Amino acid sequence: MKEIELRGLKEKIYYEKVLKQLPVYIWKNEKVTGVFSALCVRFGSIHQEFKLNGESKYNKVPSGIAHFLEHLNFYEPDGTTATDFYAEYGSEVNAFTTFDYTCYHVYATKKIKENLNHLLDFVLTPYFNKKMINKERSIITEELTMDEDVPETKLYFTHYANIFHKYKYNETITGTKEDVEKTTLEDIELVYNTFYHPKNMFLIITGNVNPYEIVKWVEDNLKEKKLSSYKSPKLKKVKEPANIVNDYKEMEGNVENSKLKISLKLPINTFKNIDTIELRLILSLILNSNFGPTSDLKEYLMENELINYMNASRSFIEDYIIITISVETKYPKEAIKAIKEQLKNLEMTEETLKRKINSSIATLVLNYDDIMGVNNLIQENILSFDHIVENEKEHLENITLEMVEKVIKKIDTKNMAITVLNPQKETEKRK
Repeated sequence: MKEIELRGLKEKIYYEKVLKQLPVYIWKNEKVTGVFSALCVRFGSIHQEFKLNGESKYNKVPSGIAHFLEHLNFYEPDGTTATDFYAEYGSEVNAFTTFDYTCYHVYATKKIKENLNHLLDFVLTPYFNKKMINKERSIITEELTMDEDVPETKLYFTHYANIFHKYKYNETITGTKEDVEKTTLEDIELVYNTFYHPKNMFLIITGNVNPYEIVKWVEDNLKEKKLSSYKSPKLKKVKEPANIVNDYKEMEGNVENSKLKISLKLPINTFKNIDTIELRLILSLILNSNFGPTSDLKEYLMENELINYMNASRSFIEDYIIITISVETKYPKEAIKAIKEQLKNLEMTEETLKRKINSSIATLVLNYDDIMGVNNLIQENILSFDHIVENEKEHLENITLEMVEKVIKKIDTKNMAITVLNPQKETEKRK
């Protein structure tokens, strides 16, 4: 077993590739009683076209199938569900699907071995039939109807549709009602048999555990399963244009104040001479300094009651970096004007940089008090870099003002998308 020292944090991650198939990451915390286990599959909503070894033609499955499969996987062959099993143990089980992956997770305070074994069992033991699919189809369709009434969801996916031409990030994770209706048993089985294999998964366990014992339990469990050979699917690649789809779009929804998103679409190759880990950290520092809680802009907008809320984030999406400023305001025009101006004049001083780095290091240390938070951090590391970043603190300490200024100079505002969700007009509300 490999022990990964997180330098400067006095923390350690244990790693083992069990049976040369399933990567297992373990963080031990003796100060807690609970254990959080997450079994993640590298299959998400964007993975709709793929081919297997030896095939020349790509298979295409309906949008939303990753989410559909997540629901179906909870059914057990004996007529119960995984939720029923964990309820008897007083444990909490749930799952979620993102653009990039699906994750099944369990929180338990007792019977850790039984909880872990059943997580592996219900995810890795396929049980699907048409009756089950038809039942879940109606449940998911109802869920979609409810989601249509959530303003934030509408804004989120409309905004991505304004940014991306071809990337599947411009589609909802659940798919449409039409997608759900046309998903077949054959589609589900094809996806499961292709992607739900230990070689396309990773397991993360955080909490009060013995890492060597955990690995032994996982190994024993996998040995009992008749696992097929991994099909090594090849995902279809698409070339996304550098420009945005719409630079400005307004819509209406059931909100009290306007909600808006302002994004920049930046090709990653613009920053090709900058270390990937440091680039992510630098962008976070820049956004925090210019749009964060203590930034001059936020203080000005709040003092003048021009906004109620503001948040800044950066996402690395295939060949692009998306910088997004999210705002709630009664005065969208004024807020947009101020934010656009700030995006065109990003700045950082030596004093601010030192303060932000120290704050980031403090947050990094404090993150290791929470077993669910650490589990999520490890997930992000694996999905972003395919390994644990063991020297993040050192990367932060090495960032200089010159490095930050170099990144700022490369941030171009020409591909800017703005999406505004305004309150419904009174006549619409009364309908």
